[in-house]
Amino acid sequence: MKVQKFRAKTSVEALAKVKEALGEEAVILSTRRVREDGRWLYEITAAIDFEPEEKETKPPERENISVLMKEIASLKEIILGLEASLKPRSAWTELFIEQGVPARVIKILSGNGNGSKELFLKNIAAKVRERVAPARLSKFLFFIGQAGVGKTTSVIKLAARLSAAGYRVGLVSLDTVRVGAREQISRFAELLEFPLYFSHPEDFPEESKKLKEFDYVLIDTPALGAGFPEFGLKKFLNIKDSSFHLVVRAADVSLVLPSLFKRLRGIPVASLVLTHVESLPSGGLLFGLFLPEMPPVSFISTGDQVPEDFERVTPKRLFGLLMRNLELEERYAGV
Repeated sequence: MKVQKFRAKTSVEALAKVKEALGEEAVILSTRRVREDGRWLYEITAAIDFEPEEKETKPPERENISVLMKEIASLKEIILGLEASLKPRSAWTELFIEQGVPARVIKILSGNGNGSKELFLKNIAAKVRERVAPARLSKFLFFIGQAGVGKTTSVIKLAARLSAAGYRVGLVSLDTVRVGAREQISRFAELLEFPLYFSHPEDFPEESKKLKEFDYVLIDTPALGAGFPEFGLKKFLNIKDSSFHLVVRAADVSLVLPSLFKRLRGIPVASLVLTHVESLPSGGLLFGLFLPEMPPVSFISTGDQVPEDFERVTPKRLFGLLMRNLELEERYAGV
């Protein structure tokens, strides 16, 4: 694994450096603000795995048009983002953008970018309830996401919460790709005495019919990538009373989530599960939740304890996270 640190004036510029040096497959390990030569910079620590090249999984021909449409939509999103970022900015918008707040969110929620900071924050407070997922959970919950974001531990933590509430919970691992995946979830399941089943993604739609005795079945899926591409999730769409929950690091909401979510078009993502919330340097990185079409948040993970550090998010809790370490007062030249 190759690990590097990248610094820039804004989080967007730092992310661009990551992609230029390590490519689209880079994994964001952490983000923070650091002081260098008297000025504040954003630092992103990223990594990329050097693994034997896997045989490319080629999507069926019928997927080609869908892939093309995704690329077109992605280009449109980039153009809209550039349009918003190139407009003249006030001091408060510059301050918020430096802290990771997407320029498009500021444009949308501050009167096309011409409103005041107070109007922007008022609109955020008014809309935060919409960013919280409904309380009801489906029977089959698929946890999806990139490598290393905490899918397996999120599955275990939610299972522990549901079991403590008196529900019958079953665990399923579909991760036949990652080395050590079976051992990791087996260790947790044995410790907490949860029934655990292993299945291949191709077989699970049929095997799911045998799990009638459980109130909830939590499914740990392989990491999205070459070994398990996004279109592979479509085989689960016909499972009755099922839902998809995208696990993402809290610090990646504004930087990584938008492009990842575009790749998942066609998959009805019910909610986001935010992990590593305890490492979030600034709430500004969460404002990407207000970008168009982003799914709401259901749960957050705030540490390693099971299940204490896993909670259902509320509007009040989410608003508090948005305001965490967020600088609200402009810094004037010479001060």
